Amino acid sequence: MKKFLKTVCLFSLPLLLLGIGFEYSLRRVPNPFRFKRYLLEEKGGQIKTMIIGSSVAGYGIDPSCLPDSTYNLAISGQWFRYNEAQLEKYIDSLPHLKNIIWGIAYQAFWEDEYESGVFYQDSKHDAQIAYYSIYMDISFDRNLIHRSELLSAGKICVEKWSKHYLQHEKTMCCDSLGLDHKYDLSEKEEDEKKWLNAIPRSIKMHTALDNEKAERIYQQNIQRMHAVAKLCHDRGVKLYLVIPPTYKMYYENVDEGQLQRMFLAIREVADKWDNVSAYDYFKDNRFVADDFYDGNHLTSDVGAVKFGNILREDIFKE
Repeated sequence: MKKFLKTVCLFSLPLLLLGIGFEYSLRRVPNPFRFKRYLLEEKGGQIKTMIIGSSVAGYGIDPSCLPDSTYNLAISGQWFRYNEAQLEKYIDSLPHLKNIIWGIAYQAFWEDEYESGVFYQDSKHDAQIAYYSIYMDISFDRNLIHRSELLSAGKICVEKWSKHYLQHEKTMCCDSLGLDHKYDLSEKEEDEKKWLNAIPRSIKMHTALDNEKAERIYQQNIQRMHAVAKLCHDRGVKLYLVIPPTYKMYYENVDEGQLQRMFLAIREVADKWDNVSAYDYFKDNRFVADDFYDGNHLTSDVGAVKFGNILREDIFKE
């Protein structure tokens, strides 16, 4: 038995060392989580307006179009649980913060990184949870999988490693103010038919199933939004709930019931808190094809600039 255990250890040790080395090299690859944390911790003393939310805000609102000291801290796939946690962690270290713009996607009220079975082909976001734990030091559990990028992300992290170390391509496309340029117009699918044909599937993936779990998450996320509103209210910070524009084919085919429940939840929060205002651009017809990367994301270098200028006029007109 001792000889067997010795043999197992002998063969396991190289694999363990290889895994540790790979994990270490992965953590040296630039990524938006680490960069947004850098902005919060190194630029926090000058932030007056911050943009939060998921990819519709991270790619779709250009902070350079808004008043000075505006930073985009939104991250792709960041839902309400982590929006709230990020603010709770950093808001007291942002002495000049006056405004928060929260970009809200059509599916956001039914999303939660820890839940699955709410959307078509939905699954738990283990990789996303791990990124928050590793790079932003925000965690809701003690699961060892969520302490390792290799264990949580699998094939995704191998592709990222290869992209950085072998192909020498960018793995992080944020500018100095935090706008993520991964969805620049130059990166968009050139064949119009292809990106238009992808919209119906996108809508299907964003439409919540009609089940008890979906309803529970919806109610939980409303409470999380109330918690953020209170956090801002207690510190004299104005909160702007913004629904970004979507492409015509997208907004004409979404589930109307889900859309109205999104509006209802936002109105509930805005009506309760005097520091909260809501702005709806979901069906705004001022945006054209080149403003969109896909059905519900603006192009970072074109649409996001137009949207930023519109928000500057609407929110900061005084």
